[in-house]
Amino acid sequence: MSFENAEQNLKEFGKELNLEGLQFDENNTCILGIDNKFSLHITYEPNSRRLYLYSPLLDGLPQDAKSRLVLYETLLEGSMLGGHMAGGGVGVAVKEELILMHCVLEMENADVLALRRFAPIFVEAVEKWRDILQKIIDGTFDKDRDGPKFPTPGMAGGAGGGIQHPTGPKPGSGGKPGDSYIKI
Repeated sequence: MSFENAEQNLKEFGKELNLEGLQFDENNTCILGIDNKFSLHITYEPNSRRLYLYSPLLDGLPQDAKSRLVLYETLLEGSMLGGHMAGGGVGVAVKEELILMHCVLEMENADVLALRRFAPIFVEAVEKWRDILQKIIDGTFDKDRDGPKFPTPGMAGGAGGGIQHPTGPKPGSGGKPGDSYIKI
């Protein structure tokens, strides 16, 4: 049932792109070229019943240690809780000098439009990350100007170090640090 759902999701996604007949190959993968810049891989994994979306962010790692450190720090910061990775994450294959961004869609209970709705969000995030990483490679990266931006504290997903407790003291109300957070 989940594979059929994944196939239907791919079919509906193809309709959105005016690419009738999108289908999985013998490896349960469909690869699409995005604006002749990068590829979007969509793979159904039958054991987990998940649809994986992944794209390369960078081919080739910086050779100098300082740039590589900036690259890794920027990726780690941006991938915290999937915040700037469309809810997914990033992986680095050092020997292959490859960085991939990935996300997962659970197919067991997803509707047939899940991929159609999610793929544009994922592609937009990949495009932004490709730009950031290219600036790091080129040596033109400025963390304050080009780095991922986090929501301000108090916004959903904002920095705060914990989950706000709805009945806890408000910041500045005289409570001790940590009183307004549920400890997990």
